[in-house]
Amino acid sequence: MINAIGIVNFEDNSVSIKGMDQFRTLAAMSFLGRYRIIDFVLSNMVNSEIDHINVMVKEKPRSLIDHLGDGSLYNINSKRGFLRILFPDDPALNETYFHDVYLMNQYLHEIQDTQSKYVVISPSYMIMRINYQDVIKAHEESGADITCVYKSVTNANKKFTGCKTAVIKDGIVTDIQRNKGTRKNADILTETYVMDRELFIDLIEKAPLISPLYNLVDVITSVLSSLKVCAYEYKGFLVCINSLEEYYEANMEMIDYDKAQELFADNWPVYTKTNDSHPAFYSKNAHAKHCLIANGCVISGELENCILGRGVTIGKGAVVKNSVLLPDCYIAPMAHIENAVIDKHARVERKLEIIGTEDRLAYVKRRDRV
Repeated sequence: MINAIGIVNFEDNSVSIKGMDQFRTLAAMSFLGRYRIIDFVLSNMVNSEIDHINVMVKEKPRSLIDHLGDGSLYNINSKRGFLRILFPDDPALNETYFHDVYLMNQYLHEIQDTQSKYVVISPSYMIMRINYQDVIKAHEESGADITCVYKSVTNANKKFTGCKTAVIKDGIVTDIQRNKGTRKNADILTETYVMDRELFIDLIEKAPLISPLYNLVDVITSVLSSLKVCAYEYKGFLVCINSLEEYYEANMEMIDYDKAQELFADNWPVYTKTNDSHPAFYSKNAHAKHCLIANGCVISGELENCILGRGVTIGKGAVVKNSVLLPDCYIAPMAHIENAVIDKHARVERKLEIIGTEDRLAYVKRRDRV
């Protein structure tokens, strides 16, 4: 166990997964059929031997609480560690005031009561495979007050729109800006930070005195000239789930085995909640090509370039291409679906043709019967 406490941060108000976020927080959304988005950051922390973890939740906590349970599924030893879910007890004046620093102040005593030397903060909606021990080691060696993790990308004009970028000079972060998609090359902040616990407490306590609207990025930006804020380059796989389109593309990208190897590794397990449903069943009429199909599915139609969550049913003669189907969907016989995201428990049985495009995805809401 390393001497650090982990904080899983939530997304800012600019992030919107159209339709899907009506029913659950982004962290609780299904990913690759059998995981939730939050599984990756929590697994990174646990694999890095951080087992004191606080998960911040902005709203709609039910699905996330059901998934996380007591933390035991993430191999957290409850005798020496914990997994806490931090939900606002005191509602903010309005959404403008409700940001991560606001919630951190409500639970600052949880951080003060620990004996951890460092605080590691990382968001749920940045999916990557990172060892925080390496970041802490670099933080110590550099003598930094704060270490920010970033990735240099060459597609910032197409991806990571709205994410934070760092201006870096000689390993020091001199400015933090927002990616407007006007340049290909950018140093994208993963919004992962390491700092001394006492410094974290001091910054969070003082932030409302500067501005009650300051979030964590604003706080760090405000101290760039007075503290040593170092940059740590992360070179691995990174996606940001900040829109329905990015959610879809991130899922579809993982169908490629070589790309999936960048995120998954034998010595770096991704923990999640499991169940004991039967293996996927394929009838004699079934055909599946280039797909990821979870357990419990029943396939009697044709699938190509698809991701299916647990318990999905594809009827006889149905054709589904380039689509993401969340758990327990039902697709009626002879239906035709392309370029779509079908949410959990949805039933496609009357409107049998649902066809989107790469630029304009079709989406069917959770539990809708269409």
